[in-house]
Amino acid sequence: MALSAPGSALSAPGSAEPADRPDSSPAPAPVASPDHVPLARGLGPFADQGRYLEVDLADVPVTIACLYLPKGGLPAHLQRPGRMREAPDGGARYARKMRFMAAFSRYLTRTRRAAAAAGREFLLMGDLNIAHTTQDLAAWRRNQKNDGFLPEEREWFGQQLSPRTLVDVVRSLHPDEDGPYSWWSWLGQSFAKDAGWRLDYHLATPHLARSAVRAEVDREFRGVRLSDHSPVVVDYDLR
Repeated sequence: MALSAPGSALSAPGSAEPADRPDSSPAPAPVASPDHVPLARGLGPFADQGRYLEVDLADVPVTIACLYLPKGGLPAHLQRPGRMREAPDGGARYARKMRFMAAFSRYLTRTRRAAAAAGREFLLMGDLNIAHTTQDLAAWRRNQKNDGFLPEEREWFGQQLSPRTLVDVVRSLHPDEDGPYSWWSWLGQSFAKDAGWRLDYHLATPHLARSAVRAEVDREFRGVRLSDHSPVVVDYDLR
């Protein structure tokens, strides 16, 4: 099974893939449109933003979820007018991201446990808008007070991981190297110099994580850079 996490999109049969990579993803199970999908407390205000997708695969016992976590911003005490690309907002975007993360953590625990109770593995993919460790950001020293690499964001990320709950699949396959990065600024030579951020992840339950045999970032499609993000592609051997 090959799955990719291109930013906030979930790769499914029929989605665009490089011509030399045949699509071998299992089909999702057909489901009726639910009348109500319960959300963790605090996620209600985000429900109409299209940030989360979850599907049970039909022919393998795996639940796949895809998340686009809010980008956020800086807390008020770190905002410096004239030194920011965005207008100061008094920490509103930062607070919004913190609220989402707190609520989503509860939802993630619940849905992971529900998958386990149903005998299914669980995989969370997507753009988490956080570089977890210094290996996940090329210029980490000068970004320690920038959103996406704030200590509280990184601490939250680490709290979602453990050998018994969720495993960072790409890092487990590339434990000793920086990157592989999946996001680069359009400014300057960031892409050419591979001075990027690792923002797009596969977080899997331990058994599924152990089945991963290869992980790469598909930087270009037929030699063309299509976005500031690139797909993170992981091959899982589920035989």
